[in-house]
This record gives sequence, structure tokens and C-alpha cells, in this order.
Amino acid sequence: MKYFIFSIGLFLYLSFSAFAENSYRFSVDLTKCSDDKLFVELITPQVTAEFIVYRLPKIVPGTYEILNFGRFISDFKAFDSLGKELDVEALDVNSWKIADAKRIYKISYLVEDSWDTDIKQPYVFEPAGSNFEAGRNFVLNTHCLFGYIEGMVNTPYLINITHPSDFYGSCSLTDVVSVGNVDIYTVSDYMVLQDAPMMYNVPDTTVLNVGGAQILISVYSQNNSASSKFIADNISEILLAQKEYLGGILPIKKYAYLVYLSSNSGISGASGALEHSYSSVYFLPEMDSKYLAQTIRDVSAHEFFHIVTPLNIHSEEIGNFDFNDPKMSKHLWLYEGATEYAAGLVQIKYGSMSLGDYLNVIEQKIAASKSYNDSIPFTVMSEGCLKKHKDQYGNVYQKGALIGMCLDIELRYLSNGKYGMQELMDDLSKKYGKTRSFKDSELFGQIVSLTYPEIGVFFDKYVEGNQPVPVMEMLQKVGVGFGESPQEKQISIGGIAIGLNPATNRLIIVNTESMDDFGKAIGYREYDELLKFNGKKITLENAQNVIGDFIVNAKEGDELEVVVGRKKSETSKSKKVKLKSNLFAVYPAQKNNLVFFSNPTVDQLQLRAAWIGKH
Repeated sequence: MKYFIFSIGLFLYLSFSAFAENSYRFSVDLTKCSDDKLFVELITPQVTAEFIVYRLPKIVPGTYEILNFGRFISDFKAFDSLGKELDVEALDVNSWKIADAKRIYKISYLVEDSWDTDIKQPYVFEPAGSNFEAGRNFVLNTHCLFGYIEGMVNTPYLINITHPSDFYGSCSLTDVVSVGNVDIYTVSDYMVLQDAPMMYNVPDTTVLNVGGAQILISVYSQNNSASSKFIADNISEILLAQKEYLGGILPIKKYAYLVYLSSNSGISGASGALEHSYSSVYFLPEMDSKYLAQTIRDVSAHEFFHIVTPLNIHSEEIGNFDFNDPKMSKHLWLYEGATEYAAGLVQIKYGSMSLGDYLNVIEQKIAASKSYNDSIPFTVMSEGCLKKHKDQYGNVYQKGALIGMCLDIELRYLSNGKYGMQELMDDLSKKYGKTRSFKDSELFGQIVSLTYPEIGVFFDKYVEGNQPVPVMEMLQKVGVGFGESPQEKQISIGGIAIGLNPATNRLIIVNTESMDDFGKAIGYREYDELLKFNGKKITLENAQNVIGDFIVNAKEGDELEVVVGRKKSETSKSKKVKLKSNLFAVYPAQKNNLVFFSNPTVDQLQLRAAWIGKH
């Protein structure tokens, strides 16, 4: 035993010595978590300046929201090599100025868990935050714990994590050595570090090998409602399809799914995932297995495709990301919109989604996009998504996906089916790649040089301009249009289009254009927030279960009571309004839906096959 202890100590000594003075050397002990706080200690790299500024991020890539991670830091101190405290001045919530920096040896502070905090809004979306459950689970988004010295983001990092002996650390990082209950991660710079979340708990992991990559699925379920094997079984088909979509080989060596399944809604009121270059963090409710399986497939299809963009296709704003004075790129149509489009396309193209379901996805995107301001050019909205156009950000998953679809069909049309978004993304990945950024102002020109002059006109009109995206014009080229819906009476809750209000994380009625007679009878209004449904509180997590189960069991004459939050004006406070009506069968108000033409032309059939494959 003495030899074992000596070996660990010697190993750690050699590891730290190897990094010497030109690295950040962090230590965190998960076994000493107290009051939902962790103690972080940093042996600093050597500095020569009279003073330094140590920072935690104001924002990190992929969040598109100012979250100020420094507000979870307390008891910040700096010391010289003799243990004497140095003067520290808090410059703002994320920054600390340390005087007489030539003497600095160590920095220490406490970090509070953002999932369980009294710190007021904006609450951190759980997949972007930190969870410290002593003895159970730790979700460590590294940007919540570890910072950087201003001007030294490219300095190497060595992270030392001490964990309970029965815990396992799941992460996408491959340069890690484990000795006993100590994990030592070696990272080249801060951009790589903040892009590598970790999850520690009693292990429930499954590893898949897909397209030359190791795919780690790590799950923590509060009530053991689902296992890593269940998750793996339900995403393996999507992963195989994505491998084929990307040419048979994945452009990564390792990818980690870190999945936390909760019995309660989180403090942010939302659920979902946050992407990273080589991993994604999921915070999802413990729901019925059939709903969980589909949710996992839908969300993971999007998040996994971020291995293409922004990992291999990104602008200077992302490649040289400023964590405390961020500049936003104007190309959210690419990072999020094209990714969301690809997540659906891969499912229809490689057989894991039906034709009808795919058309329904497009219909939902069209309906949801109408709740946003279409007069704002998409590039302008992207650049202003943190402040001026923050309320329009959700449209990247609606109109952004429609832009991707229309661009894909137009490319296929111009190339006689030979070239589309798949090929364009591959060409852009080869042109740029992980280490080379494009200039924001030059991307459209680069795409035109790879494709056709008509694509420049497309960008001018529909992405940089404010003309409506020509969805129906493009769909007609592949033999899709509006057809009459079957006119049979059915039980309905109103024929309303429901979306998510990102400002409140509540479900909201985004469109009433297709509202049927029952919806009119009960009295829905556009922008009503759904609070309760027959006495049950409605959340993003339970809506599918609550509303879906009601519709399945409903019959004429049953009473439906819906409590909504309603505003008299855009600036007024919402007021709870109770809506009531007995159910009755109605004809659907929406007389038209998307259908494939019954007698398409040969050209339409050929282009459709090039677009979504043969069905």
C-alpha cells in the first residue's frame, strides 16, 4: 500500500513537472463537495506582467446568451509561493485583477452549482451549466469551473480531478491518465478545454464504433428509468445514417453523449441539449420510453451534426472566440439552420423517417417560422442575436432550416441532382477545416465560387435580404405542394400551432391561422402561454404526455379546461385566464397540407430522388 501511494504521488509530481511553469495546473476534489460548492485551486503559469486579469467566460460558443459564469464564483483569492495573499480587485462579475503578478503562484475560489442556486435569472440552461450532487452525480461544464488569464488563452492546461472511487468520468478528451481515483487531463488551450464537458457518477456507459469513431454514451438517470444501452439502441440507426451522409467515415476519433435524465424540471424550465465539437450534454425528463426514444433521436440527430459545423466550418468570430467581449457571426443559418435541416434530411434519406412524417416536419417549420419577424434579414438577426434581436433567435431552427432546405433543392436543381448541401458542406470542410476560419463577409462569395452564380442571388434575396424564403416554389420543383386534407370530423384541442417562448421557457400559441371551430369556441388567442391543461401544469417536459394522452382518451362531451397566460399588450404583464369548453368533433380548419404530387413529372421525380433518396 505504501508503494502504491508513493507511485501516485510520484506520477502526479512528474505530470505536473512536465508542464513546468508554462501551463495552468488546476485541481478539483469531487469528494469534498459541500453546500453544492466545489473548491478550485490553480497553480498559475509564469507571468511577467505587473498585474494580470483572471476571467471566467461571459458567454461560450453554442449558447447565444450572456450568462456570466463568474457570478457563481466566491471567495476568490491569489497567493505567492510563500502563501501570502496578493491584492485582488473585482473588475466585473467575471473578472479579477491581481496586483504584483510577478509573485503570483496560486489562485483559489469556490464554484457554486448552477442547477441548484439562489442566484437569480438569467438561469443557466442545464446542459450549459454545472451540477454538484455529492455522492450521486457531477456535471462539469468546464467553462463553469476553469478560467484563463487575459491574453493567455493559448497556454496549455493540466486538469486534476479527484473523484469517489466508484465514480467514472465520461468525457470526449482522449489525453487523460487515471491513477486510482485521480484523473489527469492534458489540454492544449482554453478553447479546447471549454469545449470538453465531463460527467462523473457510478458508470452506466455503452460504447459504439461507427465510421472509425468511438461513440461513448454515458447516462445518469435519477430513478434508473433508462440505461445507456437503451439510449445507444435508439441512436445507433441515426449514427449509421449520419456516417453514410458524411461519406462513410466520421471526421472525429471520439464523441461523447453525456445524458442526465431528471425526475423534475430544471431551474431553467427547459430541457434539451448543448452541442460541443466532440460531445453533447443532455438534460431530459424521465419520460415514457417511447417518447424518450423519439426525443433522443430527434435531438441527437441535430447535436451530432455539429461535428461538421462549427467544428470544421466556422468564421473568425468562432475560431477566435472572445469569451468576454463576443462578436456574433452573421451565419447562424449555417451553424444552426443547416444543421437542423440536415438532422431531418438524414432521417428521410436513409430510411428512419417516413415520407409523411418528413412532410409534417416541414409543415411545422413553416408554421413556426410565421411567429417571427420576417422583415429582419437573417444575417442581421444573427449578428444581433445577443441583444437587439434576441427574441428572434428561435427562428434559426425554423426559417434557418427552411433556408437550408431551399438551398439544397436549388443546388440539386442547378446541378441536375448531382450536388446539394451534403456535397457543399463536404467541400467547405475540406477548404477550411478545424484550424482555418473563414471571414464572415466572404463566405457567400466562397460558396458561389464552389457552386453557381444563381446561389449568390439566393443569398442576396433570402438570407442577406428580407424577401420571404421561396419554400413552395422550391418544393414544387421536387413534386410537393398543397393538397386537401381528409374531411372527417375528429376530436381536437383547437388546431393551434404550439411553440416555445425562449424568454419564459413556456409553451406558447405561435399561430392560430389553422385554428378550428373548437379552438374558436374555447377562445384561444395568439401568444397565449399554456400554463395548465385540465388541472395539470404544462411544461416542455410533460406536454407530449399530458396532451397526447388526453387526445387519445377524449370523447365528445368531455370538459377541457386550459389556463393560459395572456397579455393585453406586448409590454404588459401576463394575466392568468381560464378557458373552458365541452369537446365536440370538428372538421379540421386546415384544408391544405403538404403532399407529394400524384402525377409528378419525370424531372420532379428525378430531382426528388436526388433530394431525399428513392422511396
